[in-house]
Amino acid sequence: MDLPGHPLILDKGLAPMFHRFRIGEIEATILSDGPLYLPCPAEAFSGPARAALDDALGGPGRSGEAIRVEQNCLLIENAGKRVLFDNGMGTAKLYGPASGQLLAGLAEAGIGPASIDALVLTHAHSDHCWGTMRDDGVPNYPNAAIYMAEAELAYWESNPPGERRDVSGVRKHLLPLRERIVVIRDGQEFLPGVHAWATPGHTPGHMAYLLSGGWCLIGDVAFHDPLSYAFTEAASIFDTDPVQAAATRHAVLTRLAEERLSVVGYHNPWPGLGRVERFSTAFRFRCI
Repeated sequence: MDLPGHPLILDKGLAPMFHRFRIGEIEATILSDGPLYLPCPAEAFSGPARAALDDALGGPGRSGEAIRVEQNCLLIENAGKRVLFDNGMGTAKLYGPASGQLLAGLAEAGIGPASIDALVLTHAHSDHCWGTMRDDGVPNYPNAAIYMAEAELAYWESNPPGERRDVSGVRKHLLPLRERIVVIRDGQEFLPGVHAWATPGHTPGHMAYLLSGGWCLIGDVAFHDPLSYAFTEAASIFDTDPVQAAATRHAVLTRLAEERLSVVGYHNPWPGLGRVERFSTAFRFRCI
């Protein structure tokens, strides 16, 4: 697959900054915010034996290696509006030095941040909304309304115990723009061709998005390829409610496979586009 765009040094090698494609009649672009490095699978997932994790990852000892995941931010242009789904880590380097590339990618793609009309959030973890504000408190996207689930906003506004870091991020990046936030509900077509799909568990108000043309943006329902697909029941340290997240993950992947929907995976291998297939007793992600 030909990936247009100039290369950008994101890590030890070269990676493209953007990838243009179409979602039905909608013009779409994937933009990279750079890779993240997370705890090794043996620490990040509980349930599967280490040998099973190693086997799924392709070799002995692989479950002890750091997880690298991508950040694939989707931008669509439809009905005269530019809509950006999630906006990466911003300037924070919580998961390695190579994140925070989204604004550079937008510039390379010829897209000005001021031209973006809407920011749509799957949820409010750091790697999905900490690009909303600059360090000086000025919005990176000065003309954008912000769409998110009411349950998600309410959760972070409630100051949940044990979530101090992400609460501080919400206070910095979202609450100063509270008047711009539009809360959305399950099943709502809140923008032309974009329907909300409540997928709680990773966070209480996590949303996936169904897009016209048979596509779905899944956010963090499945954050690791292949482990989130091979072990849908596995508990993840990143899930607010691991039991609910596992049930949601299985239900979502089942629907994606049965309906043969095309998928945008936020953390899947660049550029995150593929389909979910049944594989043995679980699932796998096949890039397209």
